[in-house]
Formats: sequence, C-alpha cells, structure tokens
Amino acid sequence: MQEDFRKEFLPLASKPSWVITWLMNIFFGSVLLFMFTVLAVFPFLVSGNIKVFVVVAVLYYPVWVIGMYRFFRYVKKSKGISVTKIMVDDKGIHFYKKNGSIDAILYNQLGTFLRSDDYEVYLTMKRKTWILTVGINRNETKVVFDGTDIGSTHYIKNGRALRARFIEGIVRFRPDLKIDPFVFKEFSIHPEKFTFDGKRYLKHVGEAAIIAGIIVLLSLGLMLLVVKM
Repeated sequence: MQEDFRKEFLPLASKPSWVITWLMNIFFGSVLLFMFTVLAVFPFLVSGNIKVFVVVAVLYYPVWVIGMYRFFRYVKKSKGISVTKIMVDDKGIHFYKKNGSIDAILYNQLGTFLRSDDYEVYLTMKRKTWILTVGINRNETKVVFDGTDIGSTHYIKNGRALRARFIEGIVRFRPDLKIDPFVFKEFSIHPEKFTFDGKRYLKHVGEAAIIAGIIVLLSLGLMLLVVKM
C-alpha cells in the first residue's frame, strides 16, 4: 500500500519569487548601509573637539575594523552554505546548498522530541512566527519553507505548498507519528486533501482582524481617556 503512495507522491520543488527577493535585499541592504555609516562616523558624533576625537578614534576604529572583518567573514561563510532549492519527495525534504551539499530531513528519521509528550509534529514560536517543528534523534528541529531565514538565497513563493506536501508525506509514510491539529489550523491546510484551505484561512484572518480591531479600539479609548484627564 505504501508503494502505491510513493508512486502517487510526486516531487515538489521550490519556486523563487525574484521580485520579493530583490525588495528584501534592497531593504536589508539599506538598513545595513545606514548602520555601517552610523558606526563609521560615531567618533565624529561623540567628539566635542579634535583632541577628544583622536583619543576616541584610536580606541574605537581598531575594534570597528575587527567587527567589520568578522561580520563580512560570517556573511561569506553563510553564503557558501545558503539554500538555493528545496525539494519534497517520498523520502522527505531536501535542502540544496550553494556549495553543492544537500541537507535532508527524511521521514524515517522522525521521532519523538525529548520534551514533547503529546505530538511528534507541532509548532514552535520564533520571532513571533509559528514554525513547523519535528523531532530527530530526540532533538527539536525547525523546518523553514519560505526562504526568509538567513540561510536562503531567495524568497520562495510556493512555501505553503512545500509545507503541505511535507506534512502529507509524514501522514502517508509515517502514520505512527501524531501531528498537532493546530498545525493544520495555523497553516490553513485541509487535513485530508492537504491543499490550501481558503475557508479556514479566511476564518483565521477574520479572527486576527477582530482581535486587532479590539486592540485598536481599546487603545483609542485609553488615549481619549488620557486626553480628557
């Protein structure tokens, strides 16, 4: 039966969104340029006269040079192992890197996590974003699909489809693993068809909009109360 699933389970590869990728690069590049400029002229900003500037510059710029060297060295190292393509197939998910190596999370590797008693596939929060999380060798492993992490070369526009296909693979090939129902709810995935659930997504957006509206109304009410006082 599982062999039939493998024949029907076609590979799905990531598709880059170059527009969003360039917008992200321009934005973060501008932020970095601004930060570098501020750090470069910092001694000028804090020095009241030339003597103070010389003292500050002698102490500051060697540290600044070492910091910049380590930063660009880290960026160069990260670029070498950055992800260029993601592939989900009947074996698992594969991350193709710029240096030619491939990292993989295979279905047969998945198991329990040391601190997880209820589910083997669940969500964890990272920078206010829910991330799909699995257990490998009793260690917690986060799986990112959209290319927004620092180890990616571009933004992936079919990240939702990749995530849904990976979850489908877990259900098909590892039915012994328990998936938190919140995974399907949060990512708007149909629990049987493993496709994007528009109704679930709209409901999710509606709930978020209602909560945001209540917060805005409460904030406006508090502002009016403060003004009247």
